[in-house]
Amino acid sequence: MNYFWIGIIALLSFTSCDKDENLPFELTSEGLVGTWELYQYQGNTGADDYRTPYEPSGSTITFLADGKLSSFEYFECTDGIYQVADRILIVLFDCEEEIPNHEYLMRQEEGDLVLAPRAPYMCIEGCSYIFKKIN
Repeated sequence: MNYFWIGIIALLSFTSCDKDENLPFELTSEGLVGTWELYQYQGNTGADDYRTPYEPSGSTITFLADGKLSSFEYFECTDGIYQVADRILIVLFDCEEEIPNHEYLMRQEEGDLVLAPRAPYMCIEGCSYIFKKIN
Protein backbone atom coordinates (compact mmCIF):
# COMPACT_ATOMS: atom_id res chain seq x y z
CA MET A 1 0.00 0.00 0.00
CA ASN A 2 2.90 2.38 0.72
CA TYR A 3 4.19 1.89 -2.82
CA PHE A 4 0.81 3.00 -4.17
CA TRP A 5 1.01 6.35 -2.35
CA ILE A 6 4.66 6.83 -3.27
CA GLY A 7 3.71 6.28 -6.92
CA ILE A 8 0.84 8.78 -6.68
CA ILE A 9 3.08 11.42 -5.07
CA ALA A 10 5.79 10.85 -7.68
CA LEU A 11 3.24 11.18 -10.49
CA LEU A 12 1.86 14.42 -9.07
CA SER A 13 5.34 15.89 -8.64
CA PHE A 14 5.99 15.50 -12.37
CA THR A 15 2.74 17.24 -13.29
CA SER A 16 2.85 20.99 -13.84
CA CYS A 17 0.21 23.40 -12.62
CA ASP A 18 1.52 26.27 -14.74
CA LYS A 19 -1.03 26.92 -17.50
CA ASP A 20 1.46 28.99 -19.54
CA GLU A 21 3.46 25.89 -20.50
CA ASN A 22 0.67 24.64 -22.76
CA LEU A 23 0.06 27.90 -24.61
CA PRO A 24 0.65 27.89 -28.38
CA PHE A 25 2.99 30.92 -28.31
CA GLU A 26 4.93 32.93 -25.77
CA LEU A 27 4.03 36.49 -24.86
CA THR A 28 7.51 37.67 -25.84
CA SER A 29 9.01 39.46 -28.84
CA GLU A 30 9.97 36.08 -30.29
CA GLY A 31 6.51 34.64 -29.70
CA LEU A 32 4.80 37.50 -31.56
CA VAL A 33 6.81 37.16 -34.78
CA GLY A 34 4.41 36.67 -37.69
CA THR A 35 1.23 38.20 -39.05
CA TRP A 36 -1.83 38.60 -36.82
CA GLU A 37 -5.29 39.52 -38.04
CA LEU A 38 -7.89 41.32 -35.95
CA TYR A 39 -10.78 38.90 -35.50
CA GLN A 40 -12.81 40.35 -32.66
CA TYR A 41 -13.32 43.37 -30.45
CA GLN A 42 -14.73 43.16 -26.96
CA GLY A 43 -15.76 46.04 -24.77
CA ASN A 44 -18.27 47.47 -22.38
CA THR A 45 -20.81 50.23 -22.95
CA GLY A 46 -20.95 51.05 -19.26
CA ALA A 47 -24.00 48.87 -18.82
CA ASP A 48 -23.31 45.73 -20.86
CA ASP A 49 -20.35 43.71 -22.09
CA TYR A 50 -20.30 42.94 -25.80
CA ARG A 51 -18.23 41.15 -28.43
CA THR A 52 -18.21 41.59 -32.17
CA PRO A 53 -18.54 38.43 -34.29
CA TYR A 54 -15.37 36.32 -34.47
CA GLU A 55 -14.40 36.75 -38.12
CA PRO A 56 -11.52 38.10 -40.25
CA SER A 57 -11.45 41.90 -40.45
CA GLY A 58 -8.65 42.48 -42.94
CA SER A 59 -6.74 44.57 -40.36
CA THR A 60 -3.34 43.04 -39.64
CA ILE A 61 -0.15 43.60 -37.66
CA THR A 62 3.06 41.90 -38.76
CA PHE A 63 5.76 41.59 -36.10
CA LEU A 64 9.25 41.04 -37.52
CA ALA A 65 12.11 39.33 -35.69
CA ASP A 66 14.24 42.51 -35.80
CA GLY A 67 11.73 44.45 -33.65
CA LYS A 68 10.01 46.23 -36.53
CA LEU A 69 6.33 46.01 -37.32
CA SER A 70 4.00 46.87 -40.13
CA SER A 71 0.26 47.18 -40.00
CA PHE A 72 -2.55 47.23 -42.51
CA GLU A 73 -5.66 49.20 -41.56
CA TYR A 74 -5.09 48.86 -37.82
CA PHE A 75 -2.85 51.69 -36.59
CA GLU A 76 -2.89 55.27 -37.91
CA CYS A 77 0.65 54.59 -39.14
CA THR A 78 1.79 51.55 -41.10
CA ASP A 79 5.39 51.28 -39.82
CA GLY A 80 7.02 51.22 -36.43
CA ILE A 81 8.98 49.26 -33.90
CA TYR A 82 7.80 47.24 -30.92
CA GLN A 83 9.11 46.17 -27.55
CA VAL A 84 7.78 43.53 -25.18
CA ALA A 85 8.41 43.39 -21.44
CA ASP A 86 6.39 41.73 -18.68
CA ARG A 87 3.41 41.05 -20.97
CA ILE A 88 3.28 44.68 -22.07
CA LEU A 89 3.56 45.53 -25.77
CA ILE A 90 4.88 49.00 -26.58
CA VAL A 91 4.50 50.26 -30.15
CA LEU A 92 6.56 53.24 -31.34
CA PHE A 93 5.61 54.66 -34.72
CA ASP A 94 7.83 55.85 -37.56
CA CYS A 95 5.63 58.37 -39.39
CA GLU A 96 5.87 61.90 -40.68
CA GLU A 97 3.08 63.08 -38.37
CA GLU A 98 3.57 62.69 -34.66
CA ILE A 99 1.62 59.74 -33.25
CA PRO A 100 1.82 58.85 -29.57
CA ASN A 101 3.26 55.49 -28.58
CA HIS A 102 0.71 52.79 -27.85
CA GLU A 103 0.88 50.39 -24.92
CA TYR A 104 -1.11 47.17 -24.57
CA LEU A 105 -1.45 44.56 -21.89
CA MET A 106 -1.05 41.17 -23.60
CA ARG A 107 -2.67 37.86 -22.78
CA GLN A 108 -3.74 34.70 -24.56
CA GLU A 109 -7.26 33.46 -24.94
CA GLU A 110 -7.83 30.09 -26.63
CA GLY A 111 -4.67 30.47 -28.75
CA ASP A 112 -5.43 34.06 -29.78
CA LEU A 113 -3.46 37.18 -28.89
CA VAL A 114 -5.51 39.61 -26.82
CA LEU A 115 -4.35 43.24 -26.66
CA ALA A 116 -5.95 45.55 -24.09
CA PRO A 117 -5.07 49.22 -24.61
CA ARG A 118 -3.12 50.69 -21.74
CA ALA A 119 -1.98 54.12 -22.89
CA PRO A 120 -2.82 56.61 -24.28
CA TYR A 121 -6.04 55.09 -25.65
CA MET A 122 -7.24 52.96 -22.77
CA CYS A 123 -10.94 52.21 -22.44
CA ILE A 124 -12.66 53.45 -19.30
CA GLU A 125 -14.92 50.39 -19.04
CA GLY A 126 -12.31 47.98 -20.40
CA CYS A 127 -11.87 46.70 -23.94
CA SER A 128 -9.57 44.46 -25.93
CA TYR A 129 -8.69 43.46 -29.45
CA ILE A 130 -8.44 39.76 -30.29
CA PHE A 131 -5.96 38.71 -32.99
CA LYS A 132 -5.51 35.35 -34.67
CA LYS A 133 -2.13 34.35 -36.10
CA ILE A 134 -2.50 33.88 -39.85
CA ASN A 135 1.14 33.54 -40.91
